Amino acid sequence: MKRLSVVVALGVFAALLTDTGTALAAPPVEPVQALRKQFVAGRGVLVSETSRTTVKASKETYTSRTTGTIAFGKPGVVGYDLTEKVKITPKNRATLSADELETMRTPLRAVNVGRYTYVQGFEWGPMPEGTSWIRFGKSATWQWYGQRGEQRVDVLSPARLKFVISKATSFHSGEYRGTLRTEDLYAERGPMNPEKLKISFRLFVDRNGLPVRLVTRYTETEQEFRPKGKTVTRTYDSVVDTRYHRWNAKVKVVAPPEAEVVDFGDLPINQSRWGEESLKLNSAGPLEKCANLVPCRLPFRIPN
Repeated sequence: MKRLSVVVALGVFAALLTDTGTALAAPPVEPVQALRKQFVAGRGVLVSETSRTTVKASKETYTSRTTGTIAFGKPGVVGYDLTEKVKITPKNRATLSADELETMRTPLRAVNVGRYTYVQGFEWGPMPEGTSWIRFGKSATWQWYGQRGEQRVDVLSPARLKFVISKATSFHSGEYRGTLRTEDLYAERGPMNPEKLKISFRLFVDRNGLPVRLVTRYTETEQEFRPKGKTVTRTYDSVVDTRYHRWNAKVKVVAPPEAEVVDFGDLPINQSRWGEESLKLNSAGPLEKCANLVPCRLPFRIPN
């Protein structure tokens, strides 16, 4: 997630795998063709997503819930409006400070329109008076290339949907199962290509050939940055369960008022501490606020 990714223990993941959700018989319509027919201006699809990430060493699990809309146009996806909320566990309440808990309670909303993504609820030091949105797309890029919410696999692009299906090793009752690598899925150059991850997937399509559920699982190792230049290497197991519903819904995604927006590069903290090394802060706030249990993981990249 922008603050936490997601996770699940093997038992929970097994539960996900036994729930076939809305899978139906083999679709009479080819999924890629079905998806292309959805690309109409003013239309889109609703999304609900549960993401769980477990830190292997501590066995601590972080869960988030993302809901919102994805907008289409003739070219394909033209924007989205997604809000993510983190679930606070009894262990979080017992081990995190009041400030850290308050940060976790704050919903994270990301609105993408064109090349820019506007983010609200992302703490990165003081903001200019009257502003509540941080704009990414100029001085920094929000999230991994192709990522919306916590889902690392994009099945709303015809070319990528075709690739995902090509990697399926089985298909039964509307469900494709397989494994892929992100460097193959996102072979083209992007502003922030995903790390080289091996991802197992279960993609469900309805009788019209449209994706209705995507469950992915992967393991990644990251270096988290701590105060005074220290780093900690951690390994995470993540499971992301994304549901797509109400295809062809009326959708309108609008950028927030310009007066309420500040570009990431113009934030006061970035004016005095510019540079990728000095800005390796937690998405939950500056490094000094990173708790041992909260993954300090960048949701963006500053161009070289």
